[in-house]
Amino acid sequence: MVALLLESVNKGRKSIKAFLHDLGSLKYIFFFLISLHLVLGVFFLPLFSSDFERNLFYGEAFWKHGFQVYDMTPLEIDPNYSIGDPTSGILSYPNTTFDYPTLQLLFWVGIAALPFPQITAKWILSIFDIFNTILIFELLKRFSPNENGSEKSELFEKGFTLSYLLFAIPFSAIEGQSTSITIFFFLISIALYSRNNQASYLAVGLGFHWKYVTLLILPYLLVKDIGSVKKMLSGLGYLVGCLILLSFPLFFSQFILSYFSFFGNLSLYSGQIPSNPLLISKLYISSILSTGMLLLGIFIWLKPVLENRKISFDIQGIIGRGYWIPLLLLLLFLKIYATAFPWYWMWFYALIVIFPRKDRRLFTKLFAITFAFGLVDFVDMTVGFETFFGFFS
Repeated sequence: MVALLLESVNKGRKSIKAFLHDLGSLKYIFFFLISLHLVLGVFFLPLFSSDFERNLFYGEAFWKHGFQVYDMTPLEIDPNYSIGDPTSGILSYPNTTFDYPTLQLLFWVGIAALPFPQITAKWILSIFDIFNTILIFELLKRFSPNENGSEKSELFEKGFTLSYLLFAIPFSAIEGQSTSITIFFFLISIALYSRNNQASYLAVGLGFHWKYVTLLILPYLLVKDIGSVKKMLSGLGYLVGCLILLSFPLFFSQFILSYFSFFGNLSLYSGQIPSNPLLISKLYISSILSTGMLLLGIFIWLKPVLENRKISFDIQGIIGRGYWIPLLLLLLFLKIYATAFPWYWMWFYALIVIFPRKDRRLFTKLFAITFAFGLVDFVDMTVGFETFFGFFS
């Protein structure tokens, strides 16, 4: 066990050294962005969401109430509960219980026991962002069709990698969102597959108990294993075992029922404005762009059917494009979910890396443009530009 741990540490060191070497002079930008994460994590309070403070609140409450926090509202836990929604000032989610899976609850339980939890939690999230940055770069190289890409392609991949660390700042260092750990489970499940498919499925199971969206990577793994029933069943066995084991505390609560009653009813439980500028029904630029991305993705995914007449070859061609499935599922999720916030779009970093270089470039550009407009639209829909800029004056 100790030997395995030492081997993992040595591999990690080598990966970090290789990553910094490949970045070249851009490594100074990498260190600058890390410094921003750590500094802003100390001085900035969440601007748009109360998620961070509420998660710490439940982490502290667990030490007294245990898994009963899945059945208790904030006011039942503490009659003096006063965490307000930054976008409205009224009490945040006073009528709902803790609504994240067990692994995330236990994470905040551990954070609540540490000194200076408000700062420590953000720093830990930023450390996950650093891990994610390295994983993204490694996977970008792994899924390139050739080992020696052009200098332009390599610069593009380095820029894409560093942009993750930049865009993660408002979510990890300011808002304290758990986005970085969600992305980590996406990335690690993809990275582990080539070494051990069972470990990859296990990572999906662990990620599911962090945030359910991690399950979107499962169809990609199943398509990769479609030629081996044994590998597929073995992987699913690890996944199901993990799901059952970590779900055990939830069997003794009303969590599942309360979660589905809460789903899509954000305004019922909080003063937060249900805001998804990416919905088709919203007349925002980001909505038009995201709809275009979804349609273009479906078109490219079905391209074999449009180009060939042999049904068997058509189906084989679609299966071969299995890396499209998580991206299309996530786009579809964001189009129908009424409360999709901008940090959800950071998940695309973990999905774009599995694209071959020829498909990756176009959707990276579309993603960046849509994400930028989505941030502007989100501010407009929630606090408004006047309040937002007034915060900095």
